[in-house]
Amino acid sequence: MEVQIGGLIGLYGGAVIGILAWWFGRRLAKKQRGLDELHAHIWQKARAISWFFTLASIYLLFTLILFGMELRVSMVLAVIMVVHMASWGFTGMFLSINMNMTEPLKPSRVIFGIFIVAVSVICFAILSITTSNWWFLLASVPPNTIGVIFALTPEKSSEEFW
Repeated sequence: MEVQIGGLIGLYGGAVIGILAWWFGRRLAKKQRGLDELHAHIWQKARAISWFFTLASIYLLFTLILFGMELRVSMVLAVIMVVHMASWGFTGMFLSINMNMTEPLKPSRVIFGIFIVAVSVICFAILSITTSNWWFLLASVPPNTIGVIFALTPEKSSEEFW
């Protein structure tokens, strides 16, 4: 059994950087009086919503196993952890933006933006799996960026143009 130094550095280095970023962010928010009831509500709600994404990823991974795909435990745990943490962060970001705006975002724009991101990730993941070339996942970054921007920008009314 060989030790993968890069994996250890990524695993523990990512955890240390994440904890430091969380600590500095909370420290800055506390100085600006940003740790109020609204902040607690937003991140509690984001944590609850992220469990639904995590549950969906678990079902998807079980489905892949039922179809005969051999998955390693480390890969499955990594996917579940990334899905949970990313959905928690994105949901918290979306709720923070939406609750601090003067005019809330339209659900149809948000759903369409999420649809763009989901279709992009699924298509490029399937392409990556079938070709065994994980670099195709990088091609999903531009459509994902467009989907996130579309979902998080308010719609301009026609009155603003005149």
